[in-house]
Amino acid sequence: MIQKKTKRLQVSSYPSRNHLKDELYALVQRDTAIFDFVQDIALDGLWYWDLSTFERIWISDKFWNTLGHFVGYESSSCLLSQTSLPITVLRQLFDNAISHFRTETSPYVEHIDFVHKLGHKVMIQCKCIGIFDENNVANRLLIALTDTTKLKQTELRLQRQLDRYQHIIEGANLGVWEWNLQTGETYFSERWAEIIGYSLLEIEPVSIQTWKNSVHPKDRVKTEKLLKEHIEQSTPIYECEVRMRHKKGHWVWVLTRGKVVSYKNDAPEWIIGSHQEITASKNELEKNRLFIEEAPTAIAMFDNNMRYLAVSTKWLEDYSLKNENIIGRSHFAIFPTISQKWKEIFKSALQGEILKSDEDSFLKKDGSLQWLSWELRPWHTHDNNIGGVIMHTADITRAKEAEIKLKISEEAFRGNFENAAIGMAILNIQGQWIEVNQSLCDIVGYTAKELRKLTFQDITHPDDLDKDLALLEELLAGKRSFYQMEKRYFQKSGKLAHIILSVSLVKDEEDNPLYFISQIVDITPRVKTRKKLSEALQKLENILEDITQVSVIGTDKYGQITTFNKGAENLLGYNRDEMILKRSYIDLHLPEEIQKREIQLSQEYQCSIKGFEIFTILPFRNEIDTREWTHRRSDGTTFPVLVTMTALKQDEEVTGYLAIATDIREIKKVENDLKSLLEVTQDQNSRLLNFAHIVSHNLRSHSGNFQMLLDLLTDEHPELVSNEYIGLLCEASGNLNETIHHLNDVVVMNSLEESNMEHINLFEAVQKTIKNIAGMHLESDVRVENNIDTSTQVLGIAAYVESICLNVITNGIKYRAKTRNSFITLNSYVENEFQVLEVRDNGLGIDLEKHRAKMFGMYKTFHDHEKSRGLGLFITKNQIVAMGGTIEVKSEVNVGTVFKIYFKK
Repeated sequence: MIQKKTKRLQVSSYPSRNHLKDELYALVQRDTAIFDFVQDIALDGLWYWDLSTFERIWISDKFWNTLGHFVGYESSSCLLSQTSLPITVLRQLFDNAISHFRTETSPYVEHIDFVHKLGHKVMIQCKCIGIFDENNVANRLLIALTDTTKLKQTELRLQRQLDRYQHIIEGANLGVWEWNLQTGETYFSERWAEIIGYSLLEIEPVSIQTWKNSVHPKDRVKTEKLLKEHIEQSTPIYECEVRMRHKKGHWVWVLTRGKVVSYKNDAPEWIIGSHQEITASKNELEKNRLFIEEAPTAIAMFDNNMRYLAVSTKWLEDYSLKNENIIGRSHFAIFPTISQKWKEIFKSALQGEILKSDEDSFLKKDGSLQWLSWELRPWHTHDNNIGGVIMHTADITRAKEAEIKLKISEEAFRGNFENAAIGMAILNIQGQWIEVNQSLCDIVGYTAKELRKLTFQDITHPDDLDKDLALLEELLAGKRSFYQMEKRYFQKSGKLAHIILSVSLVKDEEDNPLYFISQIVDITPRVKTRKKLSEALQKLENILEDITQVSVIGTDKYGQITTFNKGAENLLGYNRDEMILKRSYIDLHLPEEIQKREIQLSQEYQCSIKGFEIFTILPFRNEIDTREWTHRRSDGTTFPVLVTMTALKQDEEVTGYLAIATDIREIKKVENDLKSLLEVTQDQNSRLLNFAHIVSHNLRSHSGNFQMLLDLLTDEHPELVSNEYIGLLCEASGNLNETIHHLNDVVVMNSLEESNMEHINLFEAVQKTIKNIAGMHLESDVRVENNIDTSTQVLGIAAYVESICLNVITNGIKYRAKTRNSFITLNSYVENEFQVLEVRDNGLGIDLEKHRAKMFGMYKTFHDHEKSRGLGLFITKNQIVAMGGTIEVKSEVNVGTVFKIYFKK
């Protein structure tokens, strides 16, 4: 402790009274190094000492604060008189500074203990730097003060903790090792060497190789792998059980643990760990393992981390693990879907609890549910610590599933019984109704209460009773497990109900009959329908027999004839007795037609199709096959027929085929006549076309000459222009030229060849037309919108496409409705193999009921307009047809018109 001295240091707190303080402030302002020193180091106070005299020193207020004193300008002298400073220690500091800076210029550090105002010790680090005069003599001492009390106390606690850890290691009998991964430097404790029977002196010099050489060869790969994983930061700690060779030659089991504790240059540096001998524990575990492996029940032994130590064969079987090596693996890794509930159970067992359950569920690795009875209890090491848990289980899945199925079956039976759409009943051995459902009551018309007073014999039709009782006796005698029959019940109203009855017998554990379970299906509507169907079939057969000129032949799935009507007999000359089940349908056809059809279908379906299959492949695919064939009569002659082949099905399964053939000799004759007439017509059309070419050419020449002569006449005699007859001649000549021009257009269109067609951008063609008539639609105040995609292409002749666009757009403008804002919109889209141009307007519209037939005729007009000639739609129709397309129109008077023009793509 510091004693009070009579001699005090001369200290001033006022700058005006203490020139040292003023001097220091000036020095700090002048010298940045001094400024940095004060800023960075003087955390808890500052001293500035005049080295020429011990008494002259300036001490900052922060130092007094560190010692618990709060010095103000007015009270500093008072507080200083109450504070004792260790004068002897400070004198030593003063003398050391003079001695140091006499030969050195570098700073140095000293430590001094002070007494806090509250009485405890405050440890101060003093960093001293010398202030030198112009002669390089230290005349001032600047000391930066730092309170290191907490740091020193922390260091002391750390040392005590290290001492405790050392005691723990020694008490736990652990061997300690350290290894510098970068330099190879190693340290092994004395206990480390003792575990394998040596003193540390005997195995020096030590290295990591000392350790590796001691490890059993079979364990070396495993431990090096785990160590590498930890160094690469794949695992939080390194832990492994290995065998190490003892000095006496036997192997001892060692649990080795370690952890990287420092890094240098971003790489692991020091790893520190321990060795613990576990030979006794391993021997004990081995005994338990052998016991568990041979156990006839499902037992598994786990360590504290729930890793498998031993398992019985039954455990592997029950959990489908026979082909897996699970020793050393985590139970949670093998069963990753294990529930949190089970994890909590294992946790409780590892804490010492004994747990068990007679019935519990467990989700297996394959996703199936397993039912277990189980018991879980901790096992202890030789030093009485919990080493893990032992689990015993019994698979009760089958018993539990049987129980669940029985419960479900009972509930299902009760639900099915009461809510079944068919009649259900339980009867005693005497045939009395015990339980009946509502469906049975509905079938027979009795209430449940009324039925319980009766037996099944009371309501069974007499003609069906003997058969029913005979089957019932066979059931009781064990000759059959159930029986089914069709029978009749008398309803309460006296009417008959047709039913299908199914009966089974329930016996007790001693095989004695308990009761009958009956299922009753009401087939009354089916019986009535069956009767009507039978009548209809009889009528159909009669109709088939009455058809004498249509062949109806039925076959089985393989082509054998099963039906041969009167019409087939008449057309083919065969008798049905020589055909049914004796001949194949294919015998009625010509071999060359069969072969041709085989080749055609084989190429179409890319597989071999032969024989009768050529008639059935389409009907089998739910398609009706109608085509012309040639049938051969019994006398060898042939005739053409039109055959329709369909599939006959029962419950969606093909059971046979039906071929209906019609004699088409007369049709073929008419067809040949039509073909001859068509050839004559085509020849006449060709001649007419040639004639039209000649006429249009010659007329154009004559009309041109006539027009030229009229022009010459009026040029030479201008006075004739006003002559009425000359005017009429000029007008007639102009009309004749226009008519010949139109006739020439039609001839050209009808002689168009497809090779002259090309791909045309429809958007650009429409846009060009709109531009050409811009003045017309602007003057008429008609809005024209081109909504066609810019990439749309059509196949045609550019002049025709532009002419079509011009005609339909100008028609929309000419025949607009002047009472509303007019518009024309053009759109295009694909429809089947055509590119459709749709032109829509809201103009006057056309009365299609009145004009549809002459819509596209030459010189046909539908509105009074000064420029109407009746040629636009006629030319448009011929142009689009000439290009392989067509045109449609929809129109409503005073609403508007839609033209749909179909171009080839």
